[in-house]
Amino acid sequence: MSVPAGTYKGQSQQIDSIGLWSLILVRPELPEEVVYRLARAIHQGETALSRQLKQGSYTRATNTIEQVAATRLHAGALRYYREAGLLP
Repeated sequence: MSVPAGTYKGQSQQIDSIGLWSLILVRPELPEEVVYRLARAIHQGETALSRQLKQGSYTRATNTIEQVAATRLHAGALRYYREAGLLP
C-alpha cells in the first residue's frame, strides 16, 4: 500500500509499505462498556473521520477484523463487532 505524501504531519514523500493500519490499543482492564462504545463510535464515524483527516481513512473496523485475531480483541470490541454483524 502507498501512503500519499502529506498524509501525516512532516511526511513530505510517499511511503510505500507492505501494510499500515491505524489501530486503537487499549489496556485489557479497560471496562468492557467503554471499549464497546469506543469501537462503535469509530465504526459509525468512519466516513466522517476520513473526510476530516486523511489518515482516518485507514481506521476501519474491517481492517481491524481482517488483521487482528479475534482472540486478541478486547471483549468490548469483540462484542460490538459481533452485534454489528462484522464477526460471527
